Amino acid sequence: MKTLLRDVRDALYVDQPYLEIAGRDEAVVVEGTYLLLAKLPAYRDRGPLAEHRIKIEIPADYPATEPRVTMLDESIPKHDSFHCSSAGVCCVTVFETWVVTQKDPSIGAFLEGPLRNFFLSQLLRREGRDWPFDEWGHGIDGWIDAVAELIGCRPRKTEVRNVLERRRDDDPLDMEAGCPCGGRLSAEECCGTPLQDFWMQVSAETAEAWLGRLVDLTPKLSPREVQRRIHRNRPFRRVQ
Repeated sequence: MKTLLRDVRDALYVDQPYLEIAGRDEAVVVEGTYLLLAKLPAYRDRGPLAEHRIKIEIPADYPATEPRVTMLDESIPKHDSFHCSSAGVCCVTVFETWVVTQKDPSIGAFLEGPLRNFFLSQLLRREGRDWPFDEWGHGIDGWIDAVAELIGCRPRKTEVRNVLERRRDDDPLDMEAGCPCGGRLSAEECCGTPLQDFWMQVSAETAEAWLGRLVDLTPKLSPREVQRRIHRNRPFRRVQ
């Protein structure tokens, strides 16, 4: 906890004088005004590009657990198209895939990378332009898209789950055998080289955690919806 607190202070010390940093309940909490500054020295003298009042909760076990970023003002619309929920919780990135693809997944890298890119993107989105960095949908669909992109398979829940289960069980990857995604082709002909990289980047323990995340993100059906689906899928029987 002390190390994380020190790392957060070091990362924010120079450029973020209006953010307060404190350790609370097994997390480092950063709260205050975030200044989105230009990188080029010629533009830094013009002041911040934008200001946002935010709160960042960084769990003590970071990077095992994703930081939570919440908007405390109305500086960006709280709408899915701006990747901000009605409660102000920001979808900064698909954290799981970001962590495993980084040589340096430190909190400083997160603050300078995904967090800064998120607020930089807001400037372009307000002008009606495309999101400049990796962008996926929200909830379960967006998470599946991001993980499927890392695996190299199609963005289907079944295929992503099949690969994660094979990786969780620590099954050796044979590129000449059937693809772990469940396709009929060999791994080399189906998901290909990205699958080899995935086997190296994601451990069995991480795959198990991602399977749990997949379950958590999957919407829970109400009893009425369960009955509706049962009746919809029930074979039709002709009355004699």
